[in-house]
Amino acid sequence: ENIADRIGDARLLTIANELYEAVEADDKSRAEWLANRAAGMELLGLQMADPRSGDGASAVDGQSVVTNPLLLEACLKGWANAQAELLPAEGPCKVADFSDVPSQQKDELGEALQRDMNYFLTTIATEFGPETSHMLLWGCYFGGSGFKKVYNHPLKKRPCSEAVAPEHLIVSDATKDFLSCERITHQITMRQSVMKRYMAKGIYRDITLAPPTPEPNQVDEQIASTQGVALRKDRPEDQPYTLWEIQCELDLEEFAPKQFKDMGVPLPYLVTLDKDSQQILAIRRDWKTEDEDCTRKQMYVKYPYVPGPGFYGTGLLNILGNASAAMTAAWRIGLDTSMYANFPAFIFDKLTGRQNTSDFRLSPGTGTGIETGGRPLKDVIMGLPYKDVTAGLMGLIDKITQQSKEVGGAPDIPVGEGMQNIPVGTMLSHIEQTTKVMAAAHKGQHRAMDEELTLIADLFRETPEAFWKGNKKAKGYWTVQRLIAALDERTLVPKSDPNIPSHIHRVMKAVALVELLKSPLGALMDPHEVLRRVLMAMREDITGLIKPPGNDQKTSMAARRTGEVRLTISQCASRVSEP
Repeated sequence: ENIADRIGDARLLTIANELYEAVEADDKSRAEWLANRAAGMELLGLQMADPRSGDGASAVDGQSVVTNPLLLEACLKGWANAQAELLPAEGPCKVADFSDVPSQQKDELGEALQRDMNYFLTTIATEFGPETSHMLLWGCYFGGSGFKKVYNHPLKKRPCSEAVAPEHLIVSDATKDFLSCERITHQITMRQSVMKRYMAKGIYRDITLAPPTPEPNQVDEQIASTQGVALRKDRPEDQPYTLWEIQCELDLEEFAPKQFKDMGVPLPYLVTLDKDSQQILAIRRDWKTEDEDCTRKQMYVKYPYVPGPGFYGTGLLNILGNASAAMTAAWRIGLDTSMYANFPAFIFDKLTGRQNTSDFRLSPGTGTGIETGGRPLKDVIMGLPYKDVTAGLMGLIDKITQQSKEVGGAPDIPVGEGMQNIPVGTMLSHIEQTTKVMAAAHKGQHRAMDEELTLIADLFRETPEAFWKGNKKAKGYWTVQRLIAALDERTLVPKSDPNIPSHIHRVMKAVALVELLKSPLGALMDPHEVLRRVLMAMREDITGLIKPPGNDQKTSMAARRTGEVRLTISQCASRVSEP
């Protein structure tokens, strides 16, 4: 219920002024962070730029403006790996079953929940995959923390999981997490037509708002500049409203539950405020009805990369930003030096006589005459002492690149000639040492997705019909009672493995199983189970590929072991016969 209609206008104005002042203070506390994020986006080199002209005081014609892709490469590698692990094509979740239900019934209900939840997240909630992918790249890896907002969409009437840009999530940097902060503000950009829908449906108060005048921050301006689009709309009808959706604590005595009556305890509320007119559109209770402690609902999930000293975490921008700037400077110096070395500038004696021009740009195989006043040519014209790129500069560039990749967690796995004879254990050890940062980040992202799936499952308890609506395969199977029972007895977890951060780890573990099967310990292993796990590591559908084990399994295993022993004996005999 929107209880703002039951609060007087004077009191609403007081609440709005207090919240506006508080959120403004929170936004100012992160001003330097916004500036760093905007400056860091320039280091990605995504904006097309021509070489500088000689118009400026410090620029020369043709001066290089290239940007080194060190930061961009690290972000793309991390994002590609995380997306492959967290968003597989068959769906992001599976069911972990810890109940005592009989196995036949357990498999049916668990498989149905897993199948239809994956169908919902990949087909019905079409925003889940793209929003998660966008959050992983620009929030988690680039900035240090990605944020997802999980809530029941009032128009779509189903659970919705959307990415929230870090620059639009206003939280004081004095806090470390969502639980300890006093206010969480999501800055929402809403079209005027959508605002009218929300008012018509009673989601927001039907009041007159001031004409929207959005004020973009530094990051929004940098994004618009990178894309080459105009940030501000020309038509007033196209200007969007800027809303602040604030999770905060208010002392509203008349709406407090009986255990908190007449105690003056601030309780959690969700307040929607129009930033331009500073008018409150909605106030809603922000705790579950059955919660006697009135704990604030969890709406946001934080996907970390590296824990930082502040709220927004540490991303590749912080880790590789300075190195990327240094590499950019080194690249530009190298290109400019090469240009001057191949097309050198020169100086000449003014007393040599009048020339038709002082610019000599000769085509190959051509020449031009100049007046020297009878003096040798070398005494009249002298090239400036520009040198080509030195070996020291190239070595420094290689050293910075190598060390930056190591600290940035974007390793290169060695492949190619000479690598096929390395033992599996040695290769696994090398991969583990070079991917420690990647593995640690993957564990944090796995925990965050586990938390997000739990929030989505809890929202289906409020709107259970949305779970099977639009799913033709689930028609007639689910009821409210069956879905609630499935959510109570089953636990949705990510399909990713927190101990396997990349596909190469999974493949190498499968190779290790095959090597063990061929060893003397292979007699203790089930070949069918090994084959099944290897095919799963290869992400192959095992349906119809594996024959069921027959009665002659022991006989075939003994024959296999006998063949291996005979092969070993023949190899030893051939080696003994060598001189």
